[in-house]
Amino acid sequence: MTDTAVKSKAVQEVENEQLPSIEPAVVEVENQKFDLFSYYSSFDHYIKLAKKNPDSLEESYAQTVTEPFQMNAFGEVKGKKYADYWFFTPPKDIIPLQSELQALSDWEEPLNTAIEEALKKSAEMLPGSDKTVHVFPANPAYTHGKTQELNPPGVALEQDVIALFVTSIILEEDLQHTIAHEYFHMIDMERGTAKNSISSTLLEVAVMEGKAEAFAKIIYPEFKLDWMANADGKITEQTKTLFLKEKDSAEVEVWNDFYYGNATTKVPSFSTHIIGYDIMQKFLKQHPDVPVEEWLKLTAEEILAGSGYAKPASN
Repeated sequence: MTDTAVKSKAVQEVENEQLPSIEPAVVEVENQKFDLFSYYSSFDHYIKLAKKNPDSLEESYAQTVTEPFQMNAFGEVKGKKYADYWFFTPPKDIIPLQSELQALSDWEEPLNTAIEEALKKSAEMLPGSDKTVHVFPANPAYTHGKTQELNPPGVALEQDVIALFVTSIILEEDLQHTIAHEYFHMIDMERGTAKNSISSTLLEVAVMEGKAEAFAKIIYPEFKLDWMANADGKITEQTKTLFLKEKDSAEVEVWNDFYYGNATTKVPSFSTHIIGYDIMQKFLKQHPDVPVEEWLKLTAEEILAGSGYAKPASN
């Protein structure tokens, strides 16, 4: 049988299967509504098809997970716009995925309760338009042995779409903190205060993350994120000086140096997040009475100027 024939068979089997309809849970906060979609049943369906057609995982995954998600999130299948993102890569390790789904079955209800609570707290602090929330079991290939910063459990895709990636061992406080952080990103996009990432400068990217983390910290003040708070002193004066020198750059290569790290210049990975967090915390220390609604509107340069971060270190 040719590869084309195998793929056609897989697609046919997907089409013949009765795909589960996903009815969202609805969370309302004043006039704002969240549609909460959970994709556990979609992954169950994917596993069945993956076992039948192990050579056609992409077709099976698109039909059972990616395309239903895009319809629920955007009202249409948007080609490869999001299907190419790493977190929508078809899981190839079916047995670990099946085990994870079984473990998650006992946690679905408490996780959804935690999600709803975080959405309510975030929306009460900073109201916005209606949004959709999409909960996926995390791909085991991207979770085993990863640290918190390398394995984020959520991402704001657009101003009204957030995707969450859960495991059976995720802590509720980790998930809720992530929701608050990503919710701010959605509001940032909705208000038009977050610039298009393609034209953003290094400073704007860093402050964008610093603002989101500051918002999450207001809602969950007890939560500790030591890696972002530079608890281990990764950001040296040399790195800080280089950041300030490159802060107006919109070059992707410069962003990558401060996101992924650069061994040559001794810039550690996730410097954008760590520096952005530091800038924003210094700003809030200088201006403790400025409400979220006000500092949300401030530009990255205004935040930097108000933080005193660019001043020479005192001896």
